[in-house]
Amino acid sequence: MIAFKAYKEIDTNWILDILKVISEKGISSPHSDGWGYALRGEGRETYNSSGAIFDSYRKLPPSRIGIVHSRKASKGYVVNLEHVHPFYATVKGRNYALCHNGTIYDFASDEGTTDTQRYLELLVSNLERYETKRALEITADFVAENYRYTSINALLTDFENVWAIRQNAEKDDTEHALFLYEMDGVRIVSSEPVEEFGDLPGNSIEIKNAESIVL
Repeated sequence: MIAFKAYKEIDTNWILDILKVISEKGISSPHSDGWGYALRGEGRETYNSSGAIFDSYRKLPPSRIGIVHSRKASKGYVVNLEHVHPFYATVKGRNYALCHNGTIYDFASDEGTTDTQRYLELLVSNLERYETKRALEITADFVAENYRYTSINALLTDFENVWAIRQNAEKDDTEHALFLYEMDGVRIVSSEPVEEFGDLPGNSIEIKNAESIVL
């Protein structure tokens, strides 16, 4: 998964291309069980597809903020459009989109739903009471304390900002990481270092376990 924020609308298809390569050739690839995005340019745009991101010809519109996710379904979950990230909710008139990497075991609220959908349900209840970053942290802490999991890593946007959190069960987990990259006024959070999958200068900074940031 990948998130970005720029000071103005930019062509973000180079960011999409990086995620395509990560999804096809990166750690634990392929991620081919659907993909989607939530973006803000002139207006809000969301998209979810059950196809593989690296097989898609869809282009992103000019945008200044967004999250994009490609899915690798956890064992036991159905591959279908209803389970493709991002997932969406409205809280106090604000529109949110959430995507998540990892598995939270025995966590889905109903048969036919996923761990990420339950994650969003809990997050919504906390967004009713807390500011966004704190709500995300409280939700991740609750899951970590009460459930077995591999990763609670998440990207959250309200189409004005992006919040990212890294929470791995194993402190040295390299499969579920997050990295921050900055270039020419564009800030990116990604599941793998973007410079390894695109012709980009510089180096990403790894986000620490149990750390959350705001783009």
